[in-house]
Formats: sequence, structure tokens, C-alpha cells
Amino acid sequence: MSRILLIDDDEDMIMLTGRWLEKAGYEVTKATSGKEALDILSGQKPDLILLDYCMPEMDGPAVLKEIRTNDETKEIPVLYRTGMDDAVSGEYTANGIVSKSEGKPGLLKALQEALA
Repeated sequence: MSRILLIDDDEDMIMLTGRWLEKAGYEVTKATSGKEALDILSGQKPDLILLDYCMPEMDGPAVLKEIRTNDETKEIPVLYRTGMDDAVSGEYTANGIVSKSEGKPGLLKALQEALA
């Protein structure tokens, strides 16, 4: 069973996405902020991180920078999950992008590909 760290500041999105992932057989840990996610990562190493791009205080690119510059977490695959239509950019690169508009089928397909 693959372990997913789900990071999103929208609690409704966390609940919905978490339920989809758990029903698909993934073990899910949830964080509602970048800081909370980094605290979790200091003690756990998931198989994949699903990271919201736009969050207050510490956005997705800032969290990704911390992940990629830490020797303990830099190899963990990260998928951005975003509702934005514009291009995702930043100094550090995620392993992929999943639009929130793709819903459950698109999300599960992206996770399967990233974990393969």
C-alpha cells in the first residue's frame, strides 16, 4: 500500500480527496498547511506527496523548495494539485501537475503513473 501525504489548505478538498485516495487503497496522511506538512515529513517519509500549489503563508513552491533541498525528502515524488489554469512555475520542479478539475479519474491515473 503506497503512502500519500496530501497537502491542501481547503479542508473540504482534503476530505474529498482523502476519501478518494483511501477508497483506492492508499494510506493517506493529511496536512492543511505547508508548515504542518514539513513537520510531518520530519518524522515520516511518504511514497508520494500531493501538494496544493496555492496556499496562504507557505505556498506550494515554498514547500517544494524545502522538500527538494532536504537530503531526507528530495527524492520523494511530488505532484502539484492546482485549480489554476496558468502555468505552474518555480525554481524547483514537481514530478507532475494534476488539475483539480480532472476529478477522481485524472487524480488516480496521475498517482499510478508517478508511483510506477
